[in-house]
Amino acid sequence: MVAGLAAAATLFATMAVTNGAMADEPSTASSTCAATGTTITLQGSDLDAFRTWNGKTSTGLRTFSAAKVADYKIANGTTGGSLHLQTVAADKDAIINALGDIKDNAGNKLYDSEDNQGDPMNWLANTQNDTFIRNYADDPGVTGTTVSTNDVTVDETAKTVTIDVKEPGLYMIFDSTDPKTQTKDTGDTTVQYDGFKNMLVGTPLSGDCQVSNGTGIVDLSSTSNAKTSSSTTVRGGFKFTKVGVKDDRTGLAGAEFTMYSDDQFTTQVEDGNGTPVVATSGKGGVVDFTGFKLDAGTYYLKETKVPDTYWAGSAGKLKITMSKNEQGQIVLSKIEDMSVPTSGLLTNGQNGYVYHNVKSITQLPLTG
Repeated sequence: MVAGLAAAATLFATMAVTNGAMADEPSTASSTCAATGTTITLQGSDLDAFRTWNGKTSTGLRTFSAAKVADYKIANGTTGGSLHLQTVAADKDAIINALGDIKDNAGNKLYDSEDNQGDPMNWLANTQNDTFIRNYADDPGVTGTTVSTNDVTVDETAKTVTIDVKEPGLYMIFDSTDPKTQTKDTGDTTVQYDGFKNMLVGTPLSGDCQVSNGTGIVDLSSTSNAKTSSSTTVRGGFKFTKVGVKDDRTGLAGAEFTMYSDDQFTTQVEDGNGTPVVATSGKGGVVDFTGFKLDAGTYYLKETKVPDTYWAGSAGKLKITMSKNEQGQIVLSKIEDMSVPTSGLLTNGQNGYVYHNVKSITQLPLTG
């Protein structure tokens, strides 16, 4: 979902309550509106979404950029404060061009010119239309200046990141992290954070500004607000059965299998927790890799120890394919025999994959 849409729309769309000039009222105000700060605060449910990652280690915070698009113009009178937006002069033409992309169902521009519709950002505020505001925020016609790390404050307890933009007003906030997608490795899982969409939000206001949500806070933890998206992948393993001949035909213990990342069996695999991926068949012949945390991909198994009395020539060499299912879990996709020609020792039936060891070449199945 889109980050900051609902919060920006609430703050922005109610910011300018009239299309006319600022109220001309006596200066003896009984209540006032004031721009009280220069910060914008992003509040989330998972502070790790604001971080950059190198595997299991955070390398810092995301990089944010800010562009001021409008100044606050405040007039106070006996009936309260009157707040209007005045588009910044330096970027006004670019902002007007961006607003030209907002059209009605017939394809007509909704904002034509300042002469006809007035100040561009004030006009956008008064549309009170979330779709128009989102369309503008996606392509605002301005680029931000990178916010210094000295101007970004993290509150671990409140799960907030606060950006000091130095001046009151309405801002575009950009996530300019490169790459924007960041992946955190927890060992058992990986969490992919997709980054934040552009956010249109103002600095804090106080008093009777006739504005709701004038706190300067984008609450990304609320289910009613759009958020940055993330997805969690649960690493997983697999198992198969090892059988032999005669008394061992229902299960053969003592067969060791080692996993490699290459089909030449030169580089041994460690799972997400740094554990070498090796398993030995136990009672019943089960070769159990379910305790390992594997990513999606292709792996190669080699039978590195054949049970006593069994023919080494029947040692398994298997290609393992792991994939992610719809629930975000890594599961076994298939096991393939790498023998050329195929040995016939690997089967797949109602009880899953089974690999056979034999005691001599004469016991190999006929694959004709």
